[in-house]
Amino acid sequence: MMKKIITNLLILAVALLLVTSCDDTYPIIYDDSVIVVGMSSASLSVNENASGSFNIYLGGVSGTEATDVTLAVSVDGISKPAVEGTDFTLSSKSVNVPVGVATVTVNPIDNSVFAGNKQFKVTITGNSKDYPLAVQKSILVTLVDDEHPLKNWIGTYTVAAASYGDPGNWDEEWTVVTSPVAGDVTKLALLGISDGTKPAIATFNTTAMTIEIETPQDLGQIYGYADPYWGEIYYGTDLLFALVGGNWADPSDGILGANSGIKLTGTIEADGTIRIDKIAPVLRYSTTDYVVWDMFNTTWTK
Repeated sequence: MMKKIITNLLILAVALLLVTSCDDTYPIIYDDSVIVVGMSSASLSVNENASGSFNIYLGGVSGTEATDVTLAVSVDGISKPAVEGTDFTLSSKSVNVPVGVATVTVNPIDNSVFAGNKQFKVTITGNSKDYPLAVQKSILVTLVDDEHPLKNWIGTYTVAAASYGDPGNWDEEWTVVTSPVAGDVTKLALLGISDGTKPAIATFNTTAMTIEIETPQDLGQIYGYADPYWGEIYYGTDLLFALVGGNWADPSDGILGANSGIKLTGTIEADGTIRIDKIAPVLRYSTTDYVVWDMFNTTWTK
């Protein structure tokens, strides 16, 4: 009796696993009474100087007839709307969709004016076979402006971090991704300093060709240390550097307080190169317990 119960439970578990492990991008079709048309995703980002695409799916059993799907563009409720014919075109707004998917291409119209990112919606309004529409029948498309004033410094960097603690032996390499900060075209977010999980915010001056980072800033978890540890970025000085080597600092010495607010200042070049000296990651365990990890002279290349 017990074996039979266990066998039945195993059969039920396998059945549930098969159902829950199915790809949920498209609807699960059990018989020919269920046919549906919808968008395969809810959003899409396309760089202004490139192109992108989205898929419309027709879910049904083999033999289900293709349908001509009608699309409409709208900007209702969008604060920075993209204008069709001025900012973008679509490959088609009437698409023949067989069982499976059909692709629509978004072609941004590039320009030399920085206007920020713009958006529009594409909605399935009907189809020639009158098949039911899925709940996900619209997609929000974002056109990413490639004319950002700091575009030369937006992207993925390899950062060579030369150690002060033991040059050559303690050198590090970070992968840092820089991205725009909403509402301020003079700032970029720098994600990945010391493998940090939170970005530091930097201010760029393209006249003086300098970069400044206010300190301290929270870097999230650094070097793979999990909670309750977290990292902060400071400007390194000889006094702060004296703590390198794993020595826990006495918070009463006021070293971090003395260095708090000192800006890290570096230089930038038109080819995207960034140079920042004396970056000092600090690993913290509480508001009073910390260790200065090292101090680095860094060169950033895209």
